[in-house]
Amino acid sequence: MKMTKKGFVFLILIVSALIVGAYVGEHTSSGILSYTASFGFGHDVPITLNLIIITLSIGFTFNISIAQILCLIGSVAVYAVFSKFID
Repeated sequence: MKMTKKGFVFLILIVSALIVGAYVGEHTSSGILSYTASFGFGHDVPITLNLIIITLSIGFTFNISIAQILCLIGSVAVYAVFSKFID
């Protein structure tokens, strides 16, 4: 599968929005932007599978804040406007 220029720009915008949103959400002293929700399994205590020879610990946590959601919406809006100018 070949990555087009538009797909690459969209991926960069999404990753950038997640990083900037996480930074803003973490460094906001108080307010709605710093509210974070966590989803996943094995959050506090990971699921452990003991196979005698090897022990596997499995866990997955997804944290998202209001700031990240707003940045994602903004990045999709920016992409919609500027995607017309990308070859």
